Amino acid sequence: MSRYLLKTTAITIGTALMASVPLVAQAADFRFDWTGQIAGFGVRGTFGYDENQSYPGGIVSTGDLDYLNVSFYAPNGTLLRTYNNNHQDPGVNFNFNINTMEILQAGSYNAPDGISIGAPNYDRESGNDPTEASGLTFWSKPPRSETPHLHVDDWADEFGFPIGFSTHEEVAFPTRTTQELIDDGRVGEAYLPPLGNPVTPLGERGQFAQVTPINDPVIPEPTTIIASVLLAGLMPLKRKLKV
Repeated sequence: MSRYLLKTTAITIGTALMASVPLVAQAADFRFDWTGQIAGFGVRGTFGYDENQSYPGGIVSTGDLDYLNVSFYAPNGTLLRTYNNNHQDPGVNFNFNINTMEILQAGSYNAPDGISIGAPNYDRESGNDPTEASGLTFWSKPPRSETPHLHVDDWADEFGFPIGFSTHEEVAFPTRTTQELIDDGRVGEAYLPPLGNPVTPLGERGQFAQVTPINDPVIPEPTTIIASVLLAGLMPLKRKLKV
């Protein structure tokens, strides 16, 4: 085989391989974690989106997600329920700022700067039929409130936990200390002496859900893979030329 034929073969194989490799979206993957201020309920999950796409205002919204999985945990760490592909469920509201790397949670649960994930929301301003209420929801403040805060609600009292604050199994107020919530008079008696204590120290405030990136192992670029395959395939041809 001549060197000209070898070069022509290499070009032909390379072109065919390039045509056979699909364009793969570059995924950005994250974990999020939240612990309630009173009882210690946990909400954890993962989400991802295509980081090569352009997002208006730098906000990735529910419809932009490749996936969203969320799990709810009891105060003792027991898994209560997981909602996989939650971004496809009705009523879910999720917004992520790619510039600050924060989930937007300070606004109302049905607003572009709020959150409502898990089961559908059955707050009285949601418009959903309260007789159908079920499941677990992690959601930000209702429109009638001006104070940013978060809740976990077991709408049908499926798991039988006591009230943590007001009518909710769990809350977190990033602008108010635990002592201030107690002074408000709406902390559930199960989390007050002598029956119990809030999980968050009295002088500390509640927290928003925190985000951390998922670092995947490095995967070779398609062109690198093609080059390796091409080189391996041509080695026998090179050896024949030397014979």
